[in-house]
Amino acid sequence: MRKKIYFYISLNLLCLLFIIFVINLFGCTQREKIIEIGSQNVYSGEFKSYGQEQLVSMSLAAKELAPVIIGGYDHKISIVAKDDEGNPEKSFLVSQELIQEEVLGVIGSAFNATTKAAIPNYLEYNIPIITTSAPGDDLAKPGSNFFRVIISNNQVVENVAKFIINKIKPHNAVFIDDGSEYSVNFINFLSGTIKDNETKDFEIIKQYSLKPETEDYKLLAENLLLDGADLIFFCGEYNVLAKIATEARTVGVQSLFLTEKQSMSEGILQLAEPEFLEGIMSIIPQPPSLAMFSEDPKAIEFWRKFKDTASTIKGIDISEPGEFAPYAYDAFYVIIEAMKNANSILPEDYIDDLRNISYDGVTGKIEFDSSGNLKDPQSTVFIIKNGSWVRYQK
Repeated sequence: MRKKIYFYISLNLLCLLFIIFVINLFGCTQREKIIEIGSQNVYSGEFKSYGQEQLVSMSLAAKELAPVIIGGYDHKISIVAKDDEGNPEKSFLVSQELIQEEVLGVIGSAFNATTKAAIPNYLEYNIPIITTSAPGDDLAKPGSNFFRVIISNNQVVENVAKFIINKIKPHNAVFIDDGSEYSVNFINFLSGTIKDNETKDFEIIKQYSLKPETEDYKLLAENLLLDGADLIFFCGEYNVLAKIATEARTVGVQSLFLTEKQSMSEGILQLAEPEFLEGIMSIIPQPPSLAMFSEDPKAIEFWRKFKDTASTIKGIDISEPGEFAPYAYDAFYVIIEAMKNANSILPEDYIDDLRNISYDGVTGKIEFDSSGNLKDPQSTVFIIKNGSWVRYQK
């Protein structure tokens, strides 16, 4: 009798263990797999639109990509958004929080200081961080976990130098800054970049540094006439350029005027006569697919999808993409593409594939150099024709 009791007890225990094993096995095979991507940005205060446009862009990309098959498993995609308030100290803490939540990659932060504060924490855990709006050159270092899908400050100036040397091909030039720190640094770096290229047939005749509020623009124009340069490059506000161009053309200066993004404004067209502005050129740090008057199909489609997505997310105040929205969209795709190439969602596995990525996005071709900067980022050139800014074609 006892033997029968022991037998049934043993049989019941075996059955129970088998059921537990089956449940665990089924649970393991069916357990939901999720890729968590961090979105570190400003979600409150004056600059909250930065965070909102990033969140909408990432949400759109996640919706399009999920589920993604990696390592033979379907993965959902989750976005973990954290507000660093545009504050470096808060950024440091936010990066720690995202690490604790086991994110597998991060898009952010908005500014140079906040991005710089977060990088060391992510580096310690080898988690890639991709900024879509911080252009500071001190962020990028060889072999780092930092990546950037937007043109850097130095690359902005380098593209201007290339355009002058390779497209305009002047024999000589005059450079003018408006006295601001940005303008002075831009002109100095541009001068150094051109000199480093050892262009034998090109000379920078003179550099002028203006005081816009007290400047004698007529005297400046007379000096420019005496200089007789092929090219006048000005870095500064459009209202200052309008004064320079008016006086220069009035006294007979025939030089080509070239400027950068600060003067690329519709406002200049209201401040000077059309004949004084005709032919002024501006080179801006945006790829042709995104710059003004773009008819790029990918950009148009992104704009439409962004609007549709923004209307479905609670707490979002914006309805249209801002300047950096397409970069966040592409950055998200790049991370997932690297995971797919590596067949792993683990940062230590896919980071090398991210370094070697080649992806055609809304913002153009994305490839990284050894420091995490974009290879060969594009700029777009405009010219004033018949009283309007139009794309420069040559």
